Amino acid sequence: MLPVLSFVSLVFVCNINAGNLPEYIQRCDLEDKNFVECVKEKISTTLPYFTKGIKELDVPPLDPVKLDDIDINGNGLNLSFTDANMYGISNAVITNLKLDIGKDDETFSLQFKSNMTLMAKYVINGRILILPIQGKGDAKVKANNVEVQIDSKLSHVKDKAGTHFRLVTPIYKYNIEKTTFQFDNLFNGNKRLSDTTHEFANQNWRQLMDDLSPPYIKQIVKTCVKAINKFFAKFTIQEMVKNYKEN
Repeated sequence: MLPVLSFVSLVFVCNINAGNLPEYIQRCDLEDKNFVECVKEKISTTLPYFTKGIKELDVPPLDPVKLDDIDINGNGLNLSFTDANMYGISNAVITNLKLDIGKDDETFSLQFKSNMTLMAKYVINGRILILPIQGKGDAKVKANNVEVQIDSKLSHVKDKAGTHFRLVTPIYKYNIEKTTFQFDNLFNGNKRLSDTTHEFANQNWRQLMDDLSPPYIKQIVKTCVKAINKFFAKFTIQEMVKNYKEN
């Protein structure tokens, strides 16, 4: 989830005259040859703070990410999730980072890995491959080693205060190593049928995740892009980036 684009904004911040600016937000020097490594280090340091939200900067908490309702209808299966929340972004590990700032085309690429857990209410009816499934209740979906790569352009937006960064046209790709499902109250609580169905579903987890992953990962990326753009809107580029020279 991913997820995670909002981490990058923290490392650009320099000394700003803002009394409420958290002291853990620190800067990296754009002219430093180790700038990207500095950014990566600061992301890891500030991530636990940022995912809790920064109220004074209007940045909402990102762990958990509240998801819209998800409906999957196809291949003989009807599955819906409501009241869904995704946990795990605060435990993400940055595995790769590329930044091009101060050039005509400014971009960055961020890759991270994390274990994520979806908690939601569910309603399911139909079949997983050849096995019937039916139930309604609480659901827990644990996705292990979710690796997400997000690439985005940085545009400039001008207002009365000056020029700001803004993320535009982000694209992403992802891979999931393993997923396990826990659906409470399958078959009205019939343990034998429930155990058999869970074993089969967890052995064939990719069929469910092929439909489930795209909408919820898209929502996580969308939420994080919105958060980082709120952060960028608070400060001009000159306030945020040390030794940045606008073309």
